[in-house]
Amino acid sequence: MRMTALRIIPVLLALLLAYATGAEPRIAFLGDSIPYSGQWPALVESALRQTPAYRDAEIVSMALPSETVSGLSEPGHAGGAFPRPCLHDRLDSILSKYRPTLVIACYGMNDGMMKPFSETGFHAFKKGMERLKRRVEAAGAQFIAITPPLYMADAPEKDAARYNQVLDTYAAWLVSRKKDGWKVVDMRPELARQIREAKKKNPKFIYAGDGVHPGREGHFMIAGAVWPPLASILRLPSRVRFPEGDDFKKILDRHNLYKLAWLKETGHQRPGIPKGVPVSVLPCLREGVSVSEWQGFPSLRFKVAGRNATLVLPGTPAENRPWIWRQEFFGHEPQADVALLKEGFHVAYVDVQNMYGAPTAMKIMDQFYHTLVRDYGLSPKTVLEGFSRGGLFSFNWAALHPDRVAAMYVDAPVCDVASWPGGKGKGKGSPEDWRCLLDVYGVTEQEALSGKLSPVNRLAPLAEARIPVLAVVGDADDVVPVEENMAVVERKYRAMGGSIRVIHKPGMGHHPHSLPDPAPIVDFILESVRKTGTPAAGRETQVSG
Repeated sequence: MRMTALRIIPVLLALLLAYATGAEPRIAFLGDSIPYSGQWPALVESALRQTPAYRDAEIVSMALPSETVSGLSEPGHAGGAFPRPCLHDRLDSILSKYRPTLVIACYGMNDGMMKPFSETGFHAFKKGMERLKRRVEAAGAQFIAITPPLYMADAPEKDAARYNQVLDTYAAWLVSRKKDGWKVVDMRPELARQIREAKKKNPKFIYAGDGVHPGREGHFMIAGAVWPPLASILRLPSRVRFPEGDDFKKILDRHNLYKLAWLKETGHQRPGIPKGVPVSVLPCLREGVSVSEWQGFPSLRFKVAGRNATLVLPGTPAENRPWIWRQEFFGHEPQADVALLKEGFHVAYVDVQNMYGAPTAMKIMDQFYHTLVRDYGLSPKTVLEGFSRGGLFSFNWAALHPDRVAAMYVDAPVCDVASWPGGKGKGKGSPEDWRCLLDVYGVTEQEALSGKLSPVNRLAPLAEARIPVLAVVGDADDVVPVEENMAVVERKYRAMGGSIRVIHKPGMGHHPHSLPDPAPIVDFILESVRKTGTPAAGRETQVSG
């Protein structure tokens, strides 16, 4: 019992230390190109997350290649493209925007610029580190310094400038500051020991091919040298298991994603750094979610019920996080979607292609809806957007869940399966799609023609819920003829007391969809969303019904 208590005490102390700051732990790694690679900081992050005190902490590296704390730069750095960046030029932004409770900084490798020892360079490094510590602590955060890694560890005879000894001097000064209350991790002795052991086992082992940047195994060595003294400072267990293989790749990918996002957010000025996603995207990221870009906005890709799903995020979400849900043909004639993103809407899509609004598709849509509302915090009322056959999905899902629909925008929509794909009227029809529809619904042709599958006969729940509908149609549409589809819906919906507006495009066929200027569509959606009590940013516009 006593031994168990002794094991628990360090954990409790770490928790108390975190709570003493009055905020959830927010850790920032700072440094140069070696920590920028992400590998050893990601390993240390994984070790921190294995402890209760830091399991859910915000942990972000903002290390930047070429950076120094000294503010020095050699002439012609990077072929004359740019001088070495100095941390102090961006430190205020990091401290004010990220608001860390703990800063872990590893500098020195660049501060002497791989040249022989000079008092000028040493003085600049010392003053830079002192200034860093002072500013971090003035911002209310803890500060831990880490000594620089080894230089030319594989071929010390090639270290003509004796630069590794320069780094020894920098490290010794950092360690000497412990007497003044500094918290310092000296990785160098343990890192040197690990390299010697690795070379005994394999004389061909290379720690850093260019003398500076370690390989993958070298990063594991650095993490192994950094963690025990860091754990001691933070009063955490020193024995951890670093992840390997796919587990490590997942951690590293996430670590680097957050790194680039925060480098962008805090405004570094170094050329050549990949563009990070907006920080606002980060709370949306979960396992299995990837990030890309769509129309200049961050786009999340993930799976729902085994189907591909997309959620495009606005720069600044409008109040209550409204969203428009495209069924079928995502990205086709996207002008209304792009305009709504600028108004703070999210744009959503799940792949239910070739399901024609059948019950199977409705179940997938239900799961997608719950994912967006529950996991991503979107409004419980969505705007449905159905292009062409997407009208089947929009109308059918709205009939099942009228309480979840703020408005509907449909464009040349299929409203009667007998018209399309059945081709039983004036339209061309599609025999292949007709066969697929019968199969996915599991019905005979006679049952499909009975009318029970078609939106034209399922409008009552929408009218009772007072869902406003906007349709855009081409009067010369010979694929989905207006008189067999939208005209029937318009007549019946008005008779039921429903609010509906149809915008006609004289002489236009089934294509192109939408409007060159989407303002009437956007204004309708903004006004409809306001009227349903789902607030959204945007223009004050009246749309007649």
